Amino acid sequence: MVPGLPLPPGMVDMIIRLTVLAVLGLALANALHAVIVFVRFAHQVARRAPHGGLSFWLPAFGSMRDARIWLGHWRAFFESGDLALIALRLDARLVISRHVHLTVLSHTWAIALSAIASHSLI
Repeated sequence: MVPGLPLPPGMVDMIIRLTVLAVLGLALANALHAVIVFVRFAHQVARRAPHGGLSFWLPAFGSMRDARIWLGHWRAFFESGDLALIALRLDARLVISRHVHLTVLSHTWAIALSAIASHSLI
């Protein structure tokens, strides 16, 4: 421990455990949101493409031209001005940014606690 810092022996360990539980809970909520966004996205692809969007998910390339056409279809799909797709892109950005924020925050917290405690606590 840091000299002169009055901490009960198990306090730092308890802080680490509670932080881990909080981070896991937030990560689970974020994962559920990501699944919901993916299901909405798959529904939009199925609604817009023939055969339920099967050609989007499982392409069969006979040449490089087919691959370019497939990529062009995806690009046109993502650049669409449809309000549902705009909302999906916003939700996907939210999920990704929340995940990055949670990762950075948890690592920063772990580094701060490591600085307080000089030896292994877990």
